[in-house]
Amino acid sequence: MLEIQNMSFFRAGAQLFSSVSFKVFDGQRIGLVGRNGCGKSTLFRLILGEINPDIGEIVLQPGKTLAYVEQEIINTKKSALEFVIEGNQELNELEVILQCKNHDSAWFDAQQRYESLDGYSAKARAAQLLNGLGFVADEIFRPVSDFSGGWRMRLNLARALMQRADLLLLDEPTNHLDMEAIIWLENYISNYPGSIILVSHDREFLNATVNGIAHIYNAGMDFYAGNYDQFESARIERLNQKTRAFSAQQEQISHLEDFVRRFRAKATKARQAQSRLKALERLSRIAPVQMDEGYFQLKISAPERSPDPLLNCEQLGFSYDDGRLLDRVNLTLRSGTRIGLLGPNGAGKSTLVKLLAGEILPASGKLEVATGVRIGYFSQHQLENLIGSATPLEHLQVFAAGETTLTLRSFLGSFGLGGDNEDRPVASFSGGEKSRLALALLAWQKPHVLLLDEPTNHLDLEMRDALTLALETYSGAVVLVSHDRSLMRAVTHELWLVSDHSVRYFDGDLDDYARWIESRHALKLPQSQDSLPHVHRSKPRKKALLSRQVKLEADLLLLQRELKAIDEALSDPETYSDTDSQVLISLAERRAGIEADMAEIEEVWLELEMSLDDLV
Repeated sequence: MLEIQNMSFFRAGAQLFSSVSFKVFDGQRIGLVGRNGCGKSTLFRLILGEINPDIGEIVLQPGKTLAYVEQEIINTKKSALEFVIEGNQELNELEVILQCKNHDSAWFDAQQRYESLDGYSAKARAAQLLNGLGFVADEIFRPVSDFSGGWRMRLNLARALMQRADLLLLDEPTNHLDMEAIIWLENYISNYPGSIILVSHDREFLNATVNGIAHIYNAGMDFYAGNYDQFESARIERLNQKTRAFSAQQEQISHLEDFVRRFRAKATKARQAQSRLKALERLSRIAPVQMDEGYFQLKISAPERSPDPLLNCEQLGFSYDDGRLLDRVNLTLRSGTRIGLLGPNGAGKSTLVKLLAGEILPASGKLEVATGVRIGYFSQHQLENLIGSATPLEHLQVFAAGETTLTLRSFLGSFGLGGDNEDRPVASFSGGEKSRLALALLAWQKPHVLLLDEPTNHLDLEMRDALTLALETYSGAVVLVSHDRSLMRAVTHELWLVSDHSVRYFDGDLDDYARWIESRHALKLPQSQDSLPHVHRSKPRKKALLSRQVKLEADLLLLQRELKAIDEALSDPETYSDTDSQVLISLAERRAGIEADMAEIEEVWLELEMSLDDLV
């Protein structure tokens, strides 16, 4: 489907790719991995033709379609539903042809192609995509301009998925999604009929969605079959083999050099020594194995002693101007407690963390923090509070007066901020570098409690692994909000669900939570406390709506079959030779009536879908 042939590319004088050859076949779902800055996003731009390789070719098989997620934040008054449907450009072009009154051969060809693309179900499919990505029923009719940047990126993702392309390029598709939407997208991609190249720093997402890994390393690319965990195992074995081969060759080289050194001057051994010397010259040297530049070893320490409990919430409540968010929250954090917060987007997870951190004040109830307790709080908005003109070293010196520069530089280096990065202004930093600095500042203070709100955003896989290991060995209390399930599994001991204005213990693990989310999407019902973590109980109203949908779908199927029969008759030349004009007129009129009936059925079906979403 796609072939990269001996491709090299230079950026700002540095070689980003060197003689890379790579093929993507039908049905492959490939995870593209490598440290930050290795060229993953650049490779996408090369495939899309936005930039050209300096050497080599990138060839997409003729007739194959390519889709990707636009990074531009589009501002339009079109509804979210219209915006997503328009993502399928071919359907749009066919609809223009089908609106023509002249039913010539081009019109009938367009009609058949429209049918093969499931054009009549386009609205329903677009609504399902939006629902899966977290849009509630009434939101899909709102203008795109009403949504924030993060939600517009979700719309861009839905628009790309709507195309059903032969090859889909996804660059960090989970960045703006909560765990519910990620699990839905994971299932969707796993069943995607085309090929996919996917960039992601989410280990579990890669494990569930890809069947191959392309690893960019040292300007080259290696391919591994399997998911990310299988790639890691295979790569470690490959590195071990290379290490053993390097060691064996070094022994061989040492033996040959020693022989030449000892016998070169002796006449009886001169020819043998010369032969060994030529063997050394012919030897293809194996390079020593190098560790990835992205390897980090973090350490986050807690004080040796801490009070117990550390903090306590009693009947805590909080409201925004548009209504109540949290009500009667009771939660106690003891030394060593490790809580992961679950819940739908907007339910109040980040608000709860802000309350615990003292960033906002409760509207009711009380929050008691033990005397002397240091709270380390990380959130994405803190990155905006970093001083752009200051260096990492200057930021750390605020918290570490009296410490030697060498100590501070060594500490920053453990967070990947050593070398020239220590003296660069933060304004020039990437999102990942800013996140590492914020974590370093937090770690230096040795907090009793860590409150972490999406700490892995902008972090690559290597840094996520390092953070996971650091949090596993941290002895203080942790409250974690994260859509990175690998981090949640490794770090937390108990899960709490934030929903329906309450915070309550979730009796299950992340797999139970995923099954509950899947069942909720399947039944299109909102969550209920009585159903956690089990499937929701059906209600008569829901059964009636579903029954009507089934009947409509059956009617639609009959109409589609009749429409196909009419089109076959109208496309048959014998119809025009053996049939009088009145019959042809009747067929055309019946066809127009079927199209109108199908459009009406689709509208009613979509209204029923929205009603199912509104059920309480």
